[in-house]
Amino acid sequence: MLLRSYIALVTFFFALPIHGQQIVMNSQYMFNDFAINPAVAGTKNYAPITIDLRRQWVGIREAPAAQHLSYHGHVHKQIGAGGYLFNDVAGPVRRTGLMAALSTQVATSYGTRLSFGMAGSFTQFVMDKSRIFTEEPNDITVDQYTSNELIPDLSVGMHWYGGYHHVGVSIHNLLQSKTDLYAVSLPVTSTLDRAIYITGSYLIGSSTSVIALEPSCMLRMMFNAPLTFDLNARIIYNHQMWAGLSYRYLDAIALLLGIERGFFGIGYSYDMNTSALSKYNGGSHEVVLIFKTNKRKSGSGQQWNQRNRVYDCPAFK
Repeated sequence: MLLRSYIALVTFFFALPIHGQQIVMNSQYMFNDFAINPAVAGTKNYAPITIDLRRQWVGIREAPAAQHLSYHGHVHKQIGAGGYLFNDVAGPVRRTGLMAALSTQVATSYGTRLSFGMAGSFTQFVMDKSRIFTEEPNDITVDQYTSNELIPDLSVGMHWYGGYHHVGVSIHNLLQSKTDLYAVSLPVTSTLDRAIYITGSYLIGSSTSVIALEPSCMLRMMFNAPLTFDLNARIIYNHQMWAGLSYRYLDAIALLLGIERGFFGIGYSYDMNTSALSKYNGGSHEVVLIFKTNKRKSGSGQQWNQRNRVYDCPAFK
């Protein structure tokens, strides 16, 4: 009976124009841009292994949590490839899957490249019945109307980049599955609609600068939710340490910290909600670890302005 009352309440609210979070939001995508754009595969001068851990809305019971693992690199001439494993959990709902990406790069000038990428994915959407408790034994809403769905999908992207800048566009959920992912006895459906991400950044400084500034932004256009955007800026000290701020429209302000030394990097972000939800949680935490394998050595140490793979090679002559 308790679950039925809860469903009735949710049904009332769904009659209003309310939009929820479909996929876990990340604040460290500047540090892990492959996660949102398959065209990034193979565009670095190293092959990063990236671990991303996020705990959202601390203090709210069964709030979203996520664990992501990715790897990508340059495999042959203008070809890049990579893989991405993810596990997103929110209460009894879990989204687990893998993505495989392939990209190709073409020269647009001596110092810039344009990369095109495509990725295929399989995602398991699960509603764990063992974590749903009601006052009525064998509640039919739990036993008959929850689901376990395996959904295939495609995404594509473009990534124009150089030593100091990048502009990217990616489209996710191309197949736009209309399967009801979490079917319950309600006139409400949960389907996957297309989402477009547009990102850009520019590094202000030179290879001899002790202090550099990098503004960046991301625009999200989701066909089942209002348009939103992030505005970010970080200050880089001595080519290795950085700190910054991120503003997510009508949602949160994030503090960003990080350090990169040689073949290892770590980033941390703390999100403070600016919406009404701020009264009920202690913010969100995210940690990203990056291990730079197959890194191309430089004669002048850590060259932060050569983080993208734009050096001369026979494929571009």
